[in-house]
Amino acid sequence: MDLKQIFQFKQDPEFSRLLHHDKQIDLTKAALELARDDQPDLVFEHVLIWVRQRACELSGRVALAEDDRALVQCLVQCLAGQHGLGGDTICYHQAEGSYLNHVIESRQGLPISLSLIYMAVGKELGIDIHGVAAPLQFLVRYDAQDGPLFIDPYSKGTIYSEEECLNRLGELGEFPRSVLKRLLQPATHREIIIRMLMNLKRIHEERQDFARAWNVQRRLCALHPLSSTHKKDLAALSFKTQKLGLSVELLENCLKSCPESEQDDLQLMLQKVHTELAQWN
Repeated sequence: MDLKQIFQFKQDPEFSRLLHHDKQIDLTKAALELARDDQPDLVFEHVLIWVRQRACELSGRVALAEDDRALVQCLVQCLAGQHGLGGDTICYHQAEGSYLNHVIESRQGLPISLSLIYMAVGKELGIDIHGVAAPLQFLVRYDAQDGPLFIDPYSKGTIYSEEECLNRLGELGEFPRSVLKRLLQPATHREIIIRMLMNLKRIHEERQDFARAWNVQRRLCALHPLSSTHKKDLAALSFKTQKLGLSVELLENCLKSCPESEQDDLQLMLQKVHTELAQWN
């Protein structure tokens, strides 16, 4: 398997745009491209139609909203109230909680996947709703005239003012207020996709599903081409999935640029792969 080929994503136009630092990407489709790694026959249109249907349901209500909070409440009442979208702890241990099609079917998902659905419906309505990579919990943000409003899709769409959100996050962990305020700024598309991939990597490795973890890790490597850590992780997963030649190539590549403190570990890994290769020959 050629090292250059594994970092090509011709089937995934949105992810490819992300690799080229194009800011004009369809985030919903990019998330579905990640899901397609696990579901080769996934039909994106089913999710896109569901999003358009929710926007149609909401268009009249949003137009009649008296103020920004009422507008946000319309969104929550539709997605969390009428359609039952919310979080469940089991989603932290199942990849399906990250896949938008499964989240729509089951009505349960991780905070970030639920947030993407809110963002997609908002975009369809012409409403700017941004993802927020808050610590411990992903949120969405709507910039109202009187200050930002935050929605927690995981908790059935609880709405917070900025002050309430800062207080809530302060209760969840010991973060300085200045840091929390900075983290409540909108996340980039790249940051959102990376966070989704890190969630999937953790889940797959937790379940020792190394083949699926490998698919995730090659995307992380593509997004971090200079990271020796990500290359090392891909080399380890390549070894576990019997892609031994690729593992050798990745480790040798890492050794050219990694810090001296990491070289001994990499040499040991490389020796282990060569030993395995020798048994094959």
